[in-house]
Amino acid sequence: MPGDSAVEEVELPGGYTLMVRGPGIVELLEGEVEVFGARISRGRRLQVPEGRVLPLEAISDSFLRSSAEPGEVVKGSTVPNSWAELAEKALEARKILVIGANDTGKSSLVLYAANRAAREGRRPAIVDADVGQSDVGPLGTIGMAILREPAPTYSELEPADAYFVGDKSPVGHLLPMIVGSRLMVDEALEAGAAPVLVNTTGLVEGSVGWALKVHKIEALRPDLLVLIERESELEHIARSAPRDVKIVRLRPPASMRKDRGWRMRYRAANLSSLAARRAPIELDLRSLRVLNASSLVLEEDAELARRLEVAAGVRPVAAGRFGEEAVAVFRDRLEQQSFSYASAVLRSYGEPRIVTLDRLVGLYMGLLDGRGRFAGVGRMTDLDLRSGALRGEAAFVGARDVGGVVFGYLILDDQWQEIGSIRPGYFRSDRSISKYVFSTGFQSIPSSRAISLRPCTPMAASAASSSTNVPRPSTSSRVTMAAPTR
Repeated sequence: MPGDSAVEEVELPGGYTLMVRGPGIVELLEGEVEVFGARISRGRRLQVPEGRVLPLEAISDSFLRSSAEPGEVVKGSTVPNSWAELAEKALEARKILVIGANDTGKSSLVLYAANRAAREGRRPAIVDADVGQSDVGPLGTIGMAILREPAPTYSELEPADAYFVGDKSPVGHLLPMIVGSRLMVDEALEAGAAPVLVNTTGLVEGSVGWALKVHKIEALRPDLLVLIERESELEHIARSAPRDVKIVRLRPPASMRKDRGWRMRYRAANLSSLAARRAPIELDLRSLRVLNASSLVLEEDAELARRLEVAAGVRPVAAGRFGEEAVAVFRDRLEQQSFSYASAVLRSYGEPRIVTLDRLVGLYMGLLDGRGRFAGVGRMTDLDLRSGALRGEAAFVGARDVGGVVFGYLILDDQWQEIGSIRPGYFRSDRSISKYVFSTGFQSIPSSRAISLRPCTPMAASAASSSTNVPRPSTSSRVTMAAPTR
C-alpha cells in the first residue's frame, strides 16, 4: 500500500460507520462492511479517489487497514432513510434522472440506488453526465456503465461507452450534453439495463441551468425525476417538468459538503490516470471523420490565400469559405496590423474568422472507432493542415482503431494537466469578428479596447492599389482584438 507511514489499522464495531477521505486504499482484514449499498467481505481492497468520502458501515465487528484520511465515526448508518425509500421506488422504474446543485450527493445517491438494484438481481446502468467530475469515463465525457454486481466505488465500474463533450463545464455545450445523455440512456436500455440512473452537473441556476435541465427532462422522459435541494432552489425546474413525470424531492445529507479545492484535485487525478497510459499517435485527418472543427474543413481558395498573404505579409496555412464564413488558418498568431489587414480581406468574402494553430497545442480530443463509438481521448501536439497529419498522444479504452476525431475545448500540458481552454464556438460560425472574445486559437480583444485602424502603410497601400484589389481598411473600421488569456 502506498505511503506505509500513513497506514493505520482501525477497529470498527458493528453498527458504526467510519468516514474516510481519499486518496488512499482501504483493506478489510476482518468482518463485513457496506459501502453505498455494496457489501464488502474480508480481503477486499478499495481505492478511495482523490477528494471522495466513503462511508464504511460495519455490518459486524470489523478490522480495517487504511491509508486514506480517517474522518468521524458515526453510530448507525449515514445513508438517509429517504435514499433507501428512493432505492425501492427505483426498482419499479426504467429511467431515473437526478438533479441537484453541487455537493448535494447526486453521485453517491446514484451509486447507492444502482447497488441496491444489483443486489435485487436487476441489471442497473449509470449514465454519468457530470462532465466536470466524471466518475464513469474520462474527464469531459458522458459515460455509461452497466452493473453486473454491486460496486462500492465508481473506480470499479468499467465504462460500456461514452460520449465526448470535451469540456469541464456544460456551458456552451447544451446540445451535446442533451444528445449525449439521450444516446447513452438509449444504449443502456437497448442492452437490457434497468433501471438506468442518470447523474447530472450541478448547473441548475439561471436561464442556462434551467434550459439544460428542463430540455434534458424533455429528451429523457424519466419515470422518476429526483430533485435534491437544500431549500427550494429547484422549484423553477420542477414547475417546468412535464405533468406525467413523477417528482421525488430529497434533502442533501450534511456529510456531502466538500472543500472548495477538491474538484480541481479530482480533475487533475482523472487526467493523470489518462496520462499514465498514453501512447503516441499520428492520424491522417483526410481519411477520418472530424467533428467540432468545421472551420478547418475547407475547400482551399488559392486566390483568397494569395490576397491574405499580400495584405498580412504572412501566407495562411489554409484559406477558404465555410458557408457564410471566410476562414483563414495561420500557423502562428498574427501581429495586430497583419491581423487587421487579414480581417479586412476576409470581410470582403464573408464573415471573417482567423484561426492560429499554435494556440491549439495541447488540445484535448475525443477519439472514435470505425463505427463511431467512443475509443478514447487524446492530446494534440501538432496539426499540419496541408498534409492532414495530426500528431499527439492518446489514452485508449479499447481497440486502437481510430475512425474519427472530436476536437475538445481544454488545453493540456505535456503532463496532461489543464492549463487553459477554448471558448465554445471557436471552430464554428459566429455573427461577426467584432463579437469574438479571445479563446485560445483565436485572436480578438474586448470591445472596451476596440481601436480605429490606422491608414495602410505605404507597403500595404501599394498592395491594396494593385490588381489584387485587396480591400483597404478605412480609419472608421473597428475590429476587436485581445491579448491571450488562460
